[in-house]
Amino acid sequence: MDKKSARRYGLDARTALSAADRLRKNRLIAERVISMIRDMEIIGCYVSMKDEADTYGILNWCLENGKTLAVPKVSGNTLVFHAIGSLADLRRGNFGVMEPEGGRIIQPEETDIMLVPLSCFDSNNNRTGYGRGYYDSILRQCPRKTGIAYAEQKTDCIECDPWDVPLDNVIYE
Repeated sequence: MDKKSARRYGLDARTALSAADRLRKNRLIAERVISMIRDMEIIGCYVSMKDEADTYGILNWCLENGKTLAVPKVSGNTLVFHAIGSLADLRRGNFGVMEPEGGRIIQPEETDIMLVPLSCFDSNNNRTGYGRGYYDSILRQCPRKTGIAYAEQKTDCIECDPWDVPLDNVIYE
């Protein structure tokens, strides 16, 4: 499937979920992610918006358990990750996304894992985002790249470009 079609497929599938299904799936996803990151120290993670797989449970767990939590802020055509000590450190930024106001900069290669959003993914852990390439600009530097999604966002195969970076895995319910 071409990237544009895959993106539309995944976004439509995500939007079609009922509130009850979304809540149940978000709990399962958070449990799986937390069990995977339990022994890690520096966690890079997106701050979910709209109907993305929710990360607030993961973010709160990291903060409550003394993890260094690095969240992205758009800077030009890329992302810069800042350590936060509380969700109160976030402000509405570009595209309505909650972003850090400041905090120590964490380089992508410093993270133990980078948890990334996606619109669609395939059996080979290829992903589509929203088409702006922000995550593609940093993923090659990350030692471990994990997508978070709903099972409904999966397709068989996404046609990739040379600059696309496959994930190591995708966690879904």
